[in-house]
Amino acid sequence: MSASCGALECMLCLGCTRWAWRRCTFAGSNDSESWPLATLSDFSAIPRFILFSLSSYSSASPELSSTATLYKYVSSPPFSPPYAIYTDQSYKEIILAVQGLGLSRKEDYRLLLDNPPGSQMFKGGFVHRGLLRAATWLLEQEGDTVRQLMHEGGKQWRFVVVGHSLGAGVAALTAVLAANDLGRYGCERREQVRCFIMAPPRCMSLSLAVEYTDVISSVILQASLA
Repeated sequence: MSASCGALECMLCLGCTRWAWRRCTFAGSNDSESWPLATLSDFSAIPRFILFSLSSYSSASPELSSTATLYKYVSSPPFSPPYAIYTDQSYKEIILAVQGLGLSRKEDYRLLLDNPPGSQMFKGGFVHRGLLRAATWLLEQEGDTVRQLMHEGGKQWRFVVVGHSLGAGVAALTAVLAANDLGRYGCERREQVRCFIMAPPRCMSLSLAVEYTDVISSVILQASLA
């Protein structure tokens, strides 16, 4: 009996050691090692949208395109992270930039933790309930603004949502909601809604992530623990 227990303990220790070794040596590049390299056209817009994402952290924006204009900055919304709205005449875009997790904002923690497992179904999959509520509130607040700016811009304009960290999750679900109700936000075609997010948290099930690959582009540098 003692011998069998000892063998079981050894197997358990070996299994835990193997798991810990693989976890500690795993890098994000392991997931994508078989993927093709991104083309220049795929990546060219990313640095520009990273700057817009950074701009959501302060009304004193980093150096953006000379044709980008700050339309609105909301520093303390009650049901979403802070955000900014820009127009860019050169690229014909309305950009909604959502800030990431604010360590001193209690609202952000409540938003992040509002996600009982399996509690929020959406379009045949599951999404993060708190992030969906924030995205819904954000569009309720700014949907009319986006529609007005899109109508003023014309049919060649597009609505782009960007974000980092917690804001990336809100941005992704904002884009999903907008893509499912194009007319409400002044869009006629699905390709007029785009989303570029940096280090996003897990906010939707795999089936939804695959369904919206034409809308959402996410950027992760190596491994992300989100």
